[in-house]
Amino acid sequence: MIWRGPRLLAVLAVALPGLVGAAPPDLTHLLPSGATRGTEATVVLRGKFSGGDQRRGWTSHPGLVLTPGKKETEVQIAVKETVLPGRYWVRLANADGATALRPFFVSGVPEILEKEPNNSVREAQKLEGDRHVVNGVLGKTGDVDTFAVFLKQGQSVVGAMAANGPLGSPMDGLLQVVTPRGFVVAQNDDALGLDPLVAWTARREGVHLVRAFAFPSKTNSSIRLAGGNNFIYRLTLTSAPFIDYSMPLAVSRGKPSTVALSGWNLAEPLQQRQINLSEPGDRLVLRTRDQLVVFDPRWGNTLSVKQVSHAVAVEKEPNSRKLPQKVQIPVTICGRIGEAKDVDVFAFDAKKGQALQVAVESRRLGFPLDPVLRVIDASGKVIQETETRSADKIDESLTWTAPMDGRFRVEVGDLFQHGGKRYPYRLTLAPLEAQVSATVEKDRWELAGQKTLEIKLTIVRSGGFSQAVRFEAVDLPPGIEMVPAVSEPKGDSAKSITLKLTKKADAAKSNGGPLRIVGRIKDQQEVVVVTAANGGFQERTPHFWLTFKPSPKAGKKKK
Repeated sequence: MIWRGPRLLAVLAVALPGLVGAAPPDLTHLLPSGATRGTEATVVLRGKFSGGDQRRGWTSHPGLVLTPGKKETEVQIAVKETVLPGRYWVRLANADGATALRPFFVSGVPEILEKEPNNSVREAQKLEGDRHVVNGVLGKTGDVDTFAVFLKQGQSVVGAMAANGPLGSPMDGLLQVVTPRGFVVAQNDDALGLDPLVAWTARREGVHLVRAFAFPSKTNSSIRLAGGNNFIYRLTLTSAPFIDYSMPLAVSRGKPSTVALSGWNLAEPLQQRQINLSEPGDRLVLRTRDQLVVFDPRWGNTLSVKQVSHAVAVEKEPNSRKLPQKVQIPVTICGRIGEAKDVDVFAFDAKKGQALQVAVESRRLGFPLDPVLRVIDASGKVIQETETRSADKIDESLTWTAPMDGRFRVEVGDLFQHGGKRYPYRLTLAPLEAQVSATVEKDRWELAGQKTLEIKLTIVRSGGFSQAVRFEAVDLPPGIEMVPAVSEPKGDSAKSITLKLTKKADAAKSNGGPLRIVGRIKDQQEVVVVTAANGGFQERTPHFWLTFKPSPKAGKKKK
């Protein structure tokens, strides 16, 4: 993956009582697992810690400021107004190592804590106002959390849970809307992967109840509700406008665009079905290189729209195999499988020998579409199609080379021939770009004394990439010497190289710290950002940690 410019890191070398150089800390999760922009939260740390004064905190954004709390198992996290809503990362470290990365969310709506007892309809936790993010935990087997919200006739309540996917919680959550008498009127369990999203429109004014519970994400022989101190969740509960997605799902970078909104509670007079991103009005539109983040004080959530460097098209019906919709590559097509058995077909021209990539996104955006892709020539012959025949794979992509000059078609549909309002997708057709990526096997290392630490990088070149790349560690802890390595287009180094790190003999005492590894290509501003697997999460991480270990005591003899 190639990013432009450096990534911002925040290193907070604060003394946090509770850890000494006895064993690496183990942080399982944070509670609450998020906060509102412009606020400060007292966060409970759950995991295994030993006492002392060597603990340090680190966050992945300089606008998240971490300081010691009143208790050894607490920290304060202040969120500056400059931080965009989204998921960020926190790590703790001591002299013996560092924790795995743990997620911390920033939102644009008020955040509260779930309060027990709230298991039954009678004990439901009352929520004032029309938008909340509840930070909760299903603390024991059989736990059920219940919340009471007031709805006007015709008003919808939306509950969206973030747990298994975004937080790594070992739970398969369920949400129900129930009447005060306990009748279930709506239920959902797997709208967002294993996380639920439920919506219900009130037929009469009054109090409605939303309750949350879970089964274990890994099935076992028991048939009962599950729980534990690691069954944490974030539950957005709102009767305000809730934006599910926009159409189109992407816009061309730097160009004004009007998008149509899909969701709940979007009726007049708010006129929120269409918004102009170039004239936001009361809304705040924040731009990064890859996305637009849209806030509105009347919404219950935040809208993110992808930015791309090429043209964007919106799918238009009819676009069947007999009458495909014509597009010109490169393009990102935003569409929807609107009904069962629907297949959207697009026609484009390509030259013989032209290498092309076709990629579709939907599942990773939080929708139930399990996409199938197929490329067909003018005669109807299938040139290539995705091989998936299960719902385990998230989204699809394929690369192929045009066998001749001519017009081709690409089809997208659902594996199980499902469809509906919540089956949108982003389909990108573009020439295959020459690119390079690099990975390492883990995100934490130890450097003992004056020994040399060797970090192996695995290099993957695609699309005919044939340039040398100089890899180096950056943002290193003080006192570290590094020997960069060059990956040449041919030979052994084209596939793997080794970086070497050593600690200077006269370096000041240090317990290590964060670092990144990047690759630089001659005459290009882009850097190749090296990543590692981020245990339990789909996204890989570029955030690494180096711990210094003292050399064994001189003169100690082996038995």
